[in-house]
Amino acid sequence: MDLGRWLPRVEGPGGGAFRIAQGCVLVLAFVLPFSIALTEGALILGLCALTLSRLRGRRFTFARSRLEGAALAVVGSWLLSTAFSVAPLESLFHVRKLYAFALIWLVAEAAREPRVRHRIVPLILAGASLTAAVGFLIYVAKIQRDPGYRLQSLLSNQMTSGGVLADSVLWGLATFAVARGMRRIGYGLALVPLGVALVLTQTRSHWLGAALGAAVILLALAPRWGWTLPVAVAVGTWLSPARITARLFSIVNPHDPGNQGRLSMWRSGLDIIRDHPWIGVGCQDLLSLYRRYRYPDWTFESGHFHNNFIQVTVMTGLVGLLAFLAWHVAAVGLLVKGIRAARGEDRGLAAGATAVFAALIVAGMFDFTFGDAEVVYHSYLALGLMLALRPSRGVPEVKVLISSADTRR
Repeated sequence: MDLGRWLPRVEGPGGGAFRIAQGCVLVLAFVLPFSIALTEGALILGLCALTLSRLRGRRFTFARSRLEGAALAVVGSWLLSTAFSVAPLESLFHVRKLYAFALIWLVAEAAREPRVRHRIVPLILAGASLTAAVGFLIYVAKIQRDPGYRLQSLLSNQMTSGGVLADSVLWGLATFAVARGMRRIGYGLALVPLGVALVLTQTRSHWLGAALGAAVILLALAPRWGWTLPVAVAVGTWLSPARITARLFSIVNPHDPGNQGRLSMWRSGLDIIRDHPWIGVGCQDLLSLYRRYRYPDWTFESGHFHNNFIQVTVMTGLVGLLAFLAWHVAAVGLLVKGIRAARGEDRGLAAGATAVFAALIVAGMFDFTFGDAEVVYHSYLALGLMLALRPSRGVPEVKVLISSADTRR
């Protein structure tokens, strides 16, 4: 990547390392929709570069928020549960995933410059389009042999694919709403294959998350167009193949195997919480524990409980649940303030960020989305962007220089 063309130069100590951190955020945005390995590589390199810039004398400029304390509370509750877990090493191995919280503050710092943050959504859409294209090719090859095949693409399963595509659609929809001219046409064209791919994953929880996220975007940016959402859902349902509409209507069928299995699993989870109420059982895989508590009406088994709040409470008890709720409250407060204060093109980023987080909560009522890195990283990115939009408190802004490549444009 030509940093002179893509990134502004930063004056002062640590400027070179900081530009690398900015470049890593842009790379992360592109690879996030199709590779968690490349995403984590970009995240780690970006954090190292940001730390190096700080060691070389560059001061951080992002605004402080309640999110820092809430995130520390979540980490502390997971470590407390791990200390008393029957499998502490395995639990600690799972706790390590919380290092990804750092993505919030990497983005908060690296994306304060508008020319950086306004490139993030186009890169997400480019990566998601690649995911959708590969998914379509695989789908065409397999659907003839397996009529029940659900689009999966480059990611590990249909659930993850659905979550990533839902978030990408929401980012694109919010940016489309504030764009003008040819840019709006480009965003609109990108949304069509992404929306079709999302439908073909047949992931009901992420359909619900995308629907609520779209409602958030309409409410924030175009409330008079709110009627278009139910109309779009109705028309899409009418035009969809029978198996897609059957999948959609199965959402409200308690006897559907997936629904029945979740209800049975949640009852088992509540039994575990009653037996381990305060600090939970630990953060390890919970399949063996579930087998001891499962009811006769179970239809499938899993190492997690297909609900963020039940899963976290089983793992970390009521202490962990309170910390997890505090993190949500801090995040929602940040998002609400940001969406009210954003102006211009940043309005699309703020609405998209809020919609992505809303989708995480809704889909997380039926799946452990907080434990799905490819999905939850979109929410960390969203929160980082909202911090990047806030004015700094008592910290001098970094002077940004326009490179020769920028002036040529």
